[in-house]
Amino acid sequence: MKFCYFTPVPWPHLDRRPDHWPFPTETFDATQAAACYDNAIEQLVHAEACGFDMVGIGEDHMTAYGIVPNPMLLLSAVARQTSRIKLATMGTPAPLLNPVRVAEEMAMLDVLSNGRAIAGLIRGVPQNYAAYNVDPAESRERFAEAVELIERCWTNDDVWSWTSTHYNFPSLSVWPKPVTKRGPPMLFSGNSVESGRFAASRRAMIGAIHLYNLDALNRVASVIDAYKEVAAADGWTPDQGRFLIGLPTCIASTDQEAADRLAPALDYQFNILSGTYNQEKRRIAATTPGYGLSPTEEEPPSLHQRLESGIVLCGSPATVIDQIRRLHDRLGVGTVAMHMQVGLMTPAHVRESMDHFADAVRPAFQAREAVTS
Repeated sequence: MKFCYFTPVPWPHLDRRPDHWPFPTETFDATQAAACYDNAIEQLVHAEACGFDMVGIGEDHMTAYGIVPNPMLLLSAVARQTSRIKLATMGTPAPLLNPVRVAEEMAMLDVLSNGRAIAGLIRGVPQNYAAYNVDPAESRERFAEAVELIERCWTNDDVWSWTSTHYNFPSLSVWPKPVTKRGPPMLFSGNSVESGRFAASRRAMIGAIHLYNLDALNRVASVIDAYKEVAAADGWTPDQGRFLIGLPTCIASTDQEAADRLAPALDYQFNILSGTYNQEKRRIAATTPGYGLSPTEEEPPSLHQRLESGIVLCGSPATVIDQIRRLHDRLGVGTVAMHMQVGLMTPAHVRESMDHFADAVRPAFQAREAVTS
């Protein structure tokens, strides 16, 4: 098993859900934002000492859900203070950005970190398409073109050109190049069967980072099955390391203490930071079936319901170890991404979760892996 420390760097200072999207910025404070970034960098750097294999940062726009419009800026700071841990964007909405610029920035991060970058590329959520005034019906075609263009940027050594439906570059020569010829490993969203099939066709990793619905693990299982079917048809077998799942996580001395911390943090995340775009998501889903629609965002389940469904990690170290083992046995995922900075969770409680992971959870899986080997 491998483990990822994930954070969207949420804004913890709202007292109510905004009544519309984009989020108004009258509550933004630069000093408080600097503290959020400092805390995030400290946690991401500490993740290496705790035994995490990778760190990941979400990308969000025009919202307090996450205040990182470009994860590579924070990851570059983490790169200079670490030496081993992988650095992943989770994820960059490639169809909405300039793919050449994405390729350049990712290559720069890869060189800066001596080959530790992971290119987490996604189609993007519906509100991002509204922010950039792009039709979400074009998302899959744009994404496929952007991925191929980014790969070409990393592998082509000559001056070359690119023309496709959505992108046109008459003359390209991308500097810098990544550490390896093929470029950083790619990590795509694993939230739909179609996404799983596409990822398998590119031999990319897939990850489901945000699990909203109580049946989310069944959906993830179907995506992994679809991935494996495409891989088998192409004549190769993916290892478990290609499959990643992310869950809100709180580890404390006792189950009750962890629940007392995680419950209000989840309430803040889903009742304050989320939900302002639900009406528009339903309208988009009516024309682009299913895209971006998570009905339980409108009536977020309780912590107890999430625990029963297996879509959070919460409890003492022994409880969390058992939860991870059951998750692995059910899905066969090789990487678990722990989202510990949930909503308004305090940095002290996040640090405690990380230290419990380092002291008890990580060693339990290292021992199990040694016995298996």
